[in-house]
Amino acid sequence: MFTISRFLDSSRFVPIWLLIVLLIAILAPDSGCAAKEARNPDRATLLALGNWDSSTDYRRPPHGGKAVLLLNSRGELVRQIPRSTANRGSSGCRGISVSQDGRSFVVCDYSTEGISMYRTANGIKFWSLAGFFQSAVFADGIIYALGTESVYAIDRTGTVVMHSRIGWAIDIVFDSKSKCLWIVGGDIKKYNMDLQLLFEVRLPFSTAYGAAFSVDLNPDGSVWVAGRNIFGREGDENQLVKISPAGQLLKVIDLDFCPLRVRVNRSDGSVWTTGKVRRQDYSRIDERLEGDEWPETTAELDALIITKVQTHTRKYDSEGKLLVKGTQGGTSIEVNPSDGSVWIAGDKSILHYSSTGTNLATYTGTSGSQKWLAVIP
Repeated sequence: MFTISRFLDSSRFVPIWLLIVLLIAILAPDSGCAAKEARNPDRATLLALGNWDSSTDYRRPPHGGKAVLLLNSRGELVRQIPRSTANRGSSGCRGISVSQDGRSFVVCDYSTEGISMYRTANGIKFWSLAGFFQSAVFADGIIYALGTESVYAIDRTGTVVMHSRIGWAIDIVFDSKSKCLWIVGGDIKKYNMDLQLLFEVRLPFSTAYGAAFSVDLNPDGSVWVAGRNIFGREGDENQLVKISPAGQLLKVIDLDFCPLRVRVNRSDGSVWTTGKVRRQDYSRIDERLEGDEWPETTAELDALIITKVQTHTRKYDSEGKLLVKGTQGGTSIEVNPSDGSVWIAGDKSILHYSSTGTNLATYTGTSGSQKWLAVIP
């Protein structure tokens, strides 16, 4: 008691304790809010760009149902941001990309809107830059966007600050540790942040019908690249290729489908890919020929060919060992780094799967058109 009484009687220590109490009072609510937000399943988790079948939805956006949707972890709609009616055509892999802090995102398009930047919290558009853009990535305050055989460096105000012609390119990823960019298309290229080419790697395909359609970064600075048959058919071109930071070929995984996307879980180096393959059945033509009933026109011949599209999703460890094999696949896949789960853009739905392949949620009501996904950090 004596010690405590002396402590309380000493006025010079009172301001220190008051300061500590005030700091606790100020910081505790914020910490609680942050923890609550981290556990909040209603928080927007995913951005999805595409054309939506919302004819029965009173919240249907204008402009023909083209919008960016914000979904929570349960696959429920949180908000939608209308987009233009311009035809996107064949776009790259990162048609929508989120900033590293999650506060803003950009959308690429083939229109007067070109590339546009939005605030994630409320969907307000900051700016648009007209042009032909297909993939973009945020890199330390600069947006690097792929256009027609060129890459552009764009600042946060929508001003082009650098530009370089690089040839045909589809996907781009940023390595924040080594401060470099990987860009893929007809081949694999590595650039510094001033858009100077560091090296170029050719794909190990045995035919001329393949190209690199997607790239993502591993924790050690290497990359996985998805190479595929450009016609969407079976062939030797359908592979996942692992390339070292110096450009050496480390691993090749042969696939029985065309991988459209490859994405890496950077917490453990596991790699996901999704895609589809077109298989054609000619049995009805054989039956006609056996009966001496030859098709009279090419249209009649085509009508006898049965085309089947099969979708696939695979997960491998960092060394290429198969971990998960699924028949539900699509045109886009993104990994949620917080829990290793994945989002997949299916034909007419968006699927949420756990790291082991268990279905967690499904968002329906989407059209069968191409969709682009991005996870909000």
